[in-house]
Amino acid sequence: MRTAAQSAVLGGACFLLYAAGACPTIYVGDSGELVAAVHTLGIPHPSGYPLYVLLGKLWTLALPVGWIAWRMSLFSAACAAAAVALLYRLGRRAGLAVVAALLAAGLLAAGPSFWSQANVQRVYALNALFFVAALGLAFEWHRERREGRLLAALFVAALGAANHTYMAVFWLALALSAASLEPGLLRRPRTLMRAAAVSAAGLLPYLYLPLRSRADPALDWGDPESAGALLATVLRREAWERAWLEGPGDLAVIAADWLRGLGEELLWGGAALALLGLLVAGRRGWPRRLLVLAMLGNLAALALHGSRSDLFIWHRYYIPSWAAAALLAGLGLEALRQHLPRRLPALALLLPLALLALGWRPFDRSRYRVAEDFSRTLLSTLPPGAHLAASDDNVLFVLIYLQLVEGLRPDLDLILQGIGGAELPPLRFDPDADPLYFTHHPNWSFAGLEVVPVGLVFRTLHAGRPWPEPAIPKRRLAGEDDPRVPKDYLTRNLIGHFHYMLGVTFEERDWPRATAEFARAAAAAPDNDVLFYNLGLIYRRNGLWERSLAAFERSRAINPRHIASPSRARAADRRAEVERDRARLAAVEETLTAGATLRGLEPGTAAYHLALARLLDERGEATAARGHRLRALEAAATGRRPRPASRGRPSDPQGHGSRDRS
Repeated sequence: MRTAAQSAVLGGACFLLYAAGACPTIYVGDSGELVAAVHTLGIPHPSGYPLYVLLGKLWTLALPVGWIAWRMSLFSAACAAAAVALLYRLGRRAGLAVVAALLAAGLLAAGPSFWSQANVQRVYALNALFFVAALGLAFEWHRERREGRLLAALFVAALGAANHTYMAVFWLALALSAASLEPGLLRRPRTLMRAAAVSAAGLLPYLYLPLRSRADPALDWGDPESAGALLATVLRREAWERAWLEGPGDLAVIAADWLRGLGEELLWGGAALALLGLLVAGRRGWPRRLLVLAMLGNLAALALHGSRSDLFIWHRYYIPSWAAAALLAGLGLEALRQHLPRRLPALALLLPLALLALGWRPFDRSRYRVAEDFSRTLLSTLPPGAHLAASDDNVLFVLIYLQLVEGLRPDLDLILQGIGGAELPPLRFDPDADPLYFTHHPNWSFAGLEVVPVGLVFRTLHAGRPWPEPAIPKRRLAGEDDPRVPKDYLTRNLIGHFHYMLGVTFEERDWPRATAEFARAAAAAPDNDVLFYNLGLIYRRNGLWERSLAAFERSRAINPRHIASPSRARAADRRAEVERDRARLAAVEETLTAGATLRGLEPGTAAYHLALARLLDERGEATAARGHRLRALEAAATGRRPRPASRGRPSDPQGHGSRDRS
């Protein structure tokens, strides 16, 4: 009873911590789509997350106060706090002293990845809860060898798989561990039948997907009504196409990053204690084989199908590993406690306290409004009844939330590209009377039509028509310059995209202003390889070879492999092409500067660049000439609005938001 009370107090304290920093509005990435699925009982991206949707719906009905997004932030907080409480209880029941169990629970509670998911609208806190619950039942079976405990653990693991597919990996780890420890289980048909029955019962929430899909909800990813479509959704078939792994040698890189992450999540002192705990686990009667299989299964599953960002930017997919390692760290401290002065082991609690002190600022989302502000601003620029073809998780998912949950701009026809089979509408429309907008350039070209940047979106117009004035309601997003608002990778990318679109909009209208926006985009998202790839394309088509090379080189340095876009292009290939262009043009310009036309003109001045541009035009080098005209604009720019450069092809970005798939 005392342990239960301690667990409850610890869980309550963690809930208050997470709730104090809970995101009050919709968060960036998957959150908008997941909350919209909860509110409308829809089907989000694979694996469909039916248990999260159903439990989230019950939670929002049971807590009928505040915005739906805030309620779901508190749902994550409750799940995360319960996981911490259960881990403490598990440690105590497994023989850990209070201080060792507190260390294990504290390392999980304040770990960066776990805390990052404990106050936003994501599935990982619920996944952690199921993992710890199933692990606790597995420990009890390991100690008592009662069949009911094993069946309960298998059921909880299977039920958890209806929230996140990692729990299917844990189910397999549990089955293999149990069979190896007690081979006689495989010779008991009734036990095997019961195990199959409880596991199938745990997976029953997946029936929600085909049943709900038949009702054609507004959000119906993959339309999983047929057996094939359902299987593709549950197995996350589309995610395997984005795998970073290309060969066996990559496994060492992935494993090394996992080990580095272990030191970051538990601090290196906690990681050392976890290693010690792993060494003594067998002698202490712990299911060491299960813990090892759970962590290796976590690593292997992600290595086989994880994208670059899944593996190296976010470590939230490894939360089960961090939870298991935190428990082992508690065991490591327990092993040392026997040989240390009585009060000395308590110093180990400085590790979670250090994580707590380091974590509050980056994980206090109580002022966060960046994602909502971007999408509200975008929607405010569209006329009534417009069609908006939206893509890129970072942009699309928040738009889905605002329209389906908060009822914002119901007059708009929001085309969810790539969701439920929805793609572009038939291109039979009058661009004047029936305007069609895109959040990202569609990368198509049709005679008589052009796609023009008009702020945060692109608009389709009749070719040759005057471009409309861009709609630029603001120059900064809410919280963008506030250091109290934490900005993770996806948030930085969204801020970068905001300024990138402003730069693209002014590329043909006001080049100095465009370059200023491009600089802000690069500063906001310094680790976005696709952003720098697109900047390289822009500078290249404007004849600014050095800037293009620098952008492509930055993209290559971030990601030497192909970028996350349908083109699967590599920055190194584009850089080599620009190098060849620059070398050829350097020879041409050297010949031109030796002539009489440029004598007496100081290199770098506006007059010099304009004169060289005229000579290049005469030689048929239009792109190089444009580059010098733009340099002339920059050189001449004072406080006056510069004269626009000659119009060329509008920006053709490939989309630079990172995919964020749970």
